[in-house]
Amino acid sequence: MSRIRANLITNQSADGAPTVEKGLAVQNGLVVTGIATATGRIGVGTVTTSERDALSNKKKGQIIFNESKSRLEYYDGNGWILVDVPPVISGSDVTEVDSNAGGNQTFVISGSNFTSGGTISFVGTDNSEFNASSTTFNNSGQITAVAPRASFLNSKESYKVKFTAPSGLFGISSPIISVDTSPTWSTAAGNIASVLEGASVNVTPSATDSDGDTITYSETTNNLGGAGFSLNSTTGQITGTAAAVSGDTTTSFTLRATANSKTADRSFNIITENKDGSTAAKALQYGSEVITAQGGSFSAGLYYLTGKTSMGQSAQQVYVDADGWMLVYRHAGTGGSYNSTYEIRGNTLGEAAVGTLNSPTQGLTDSGSSTAQYSRGLARLSSTFIDALGGQSASGNVIRMTCGGVTSFMTDCKLWWTADSADGYGRTSISLGSTYAGRRSGSGTPDGGRPLCAYNLGYGNVIPYYHGNGYSGGYKGSGWHWDCTTWIRQY
Repeated sequence: MSRIRANLITNQSADGAPTVEKGLAVQNGLVVTGIATATGRIGVGTVTTSERDALSNKKKGQIIFNESKSRLEYYDGNGWILVDVPPVISGSDVTEVDSNAGGNQTFVISGSNFTSGGTISFVGTDNSEFNASSTTFNNSGQITAVAPRASFLNSKESYKVKFTAPSGLFGISSPIISVDTSPTWSTAAGNIASVLEGASVNVTPSATDSDGDTITYSETTNNLGGAGFSLNSTTGQITGTAAAVSGDTTTSFTLRATANSKTADRSFNIITENKDGSTAAKALQYGSEVITAQGGSFSAGLYYLTGKTSMGQSAQQVYVDADGWMLVYRHAGTGGSYNSTYEIRGNTLGEAAVGTLNSPTQGLTDSGSSTAQYSRGLARLSSTFIDALGGQSASGNVIRMTCGGVTSFMTDCKLWWTADSADGYGRTSISLGSTYAGRRSGSGTPDGGRPLCAYNLGYGNVIPYYHGNGYSGGYKGSGWHWDCTTWIRQY
């Protein structure tokens, strides 16, 4: 039989219930029929996990409080089973995920009854579920979880957060995490346009948004305006007129596409090409502009020019010297003696260009010189094009004519190649001198039977050719048939 030992039994009550003071020891078990009540607490043994594992004589149904886990456990005959309570999830510090942003998203989950060793997962509207890549137990009221942003799908928002304890008990939140995607750039990064200085640009980099949200555009840098361009915030279109540059210049800038507060940045550039006369596309008006454009890198030679833009002349190569003079006429002459093979007849020259002016020393048989009768060894530009090179202004240009080493400078006139006419042979008054600075030292009207010249006006008495027969070069004041070069420039 079992024995009961009481240290002291006193004050038997009227109902016969004794009062046990200083403890009650029961050997071999205590069976209570009816309801046992207590005015204090009824406790179980409190042990750590290691102390629990060291217990002997464990019995099925034995209950302990595991201090290491802060949870009740019972023994089922094979092992200790956790007596758990369901976790509760109340919120998350992150409630919106950008699935296109890449990388991982960190969530701080708040709630209660969290235990170490549990797992956070996310549940979509279709009840599909994926686990966080890592779950960190902070305390019973807070869990930190990390998950790939790309795992959140816009089609499955809004997501619930689920915590599953080691015991298998779980708690799940209401839908608290929405998914929104950043815009995606359709236009590749890098150069999107190349434009000549002074020319207009029209280019539209674009982005799309998978959510169908409206996209707006902005520049995070501040470089477009300085290059002469502006951005349309609604369409992304970049327009404007390229600013002048001293050399080919790359304008780099970053555009931002924004959709419902989500952003995507991309770097682009526009190249503004310096118009330096190196190609027909980069043609300038005058030789002086080429020198300015090329700066210290300029050297005399052939450059593409158009003359005054408003005259609508197509670009062609013109020889430009170091001072901006443009070569418009060249004949090698025959050195002071007549040669019928190379006879020049002014009234048969016409208006069209004969050849390309390669250099001031272009010879009788050089490439670009005419081989036709009455214009053999001659190269020149058309009168219309020369007029454009002179700025279409008689008073705004200077003509330099050299025959056999004798030079005269003329202005207040234009250079024409047609037969006898008011401007054709210089029948209009001209100003002239023997130097550029003294180009208006004298004035007069040349011989009407000669092409534009300083004949009989002093200052060199030069003539590029004679319009009649029997002349194979220009006049230098002491005879015919000499080489002649004619230049033009603006001042």
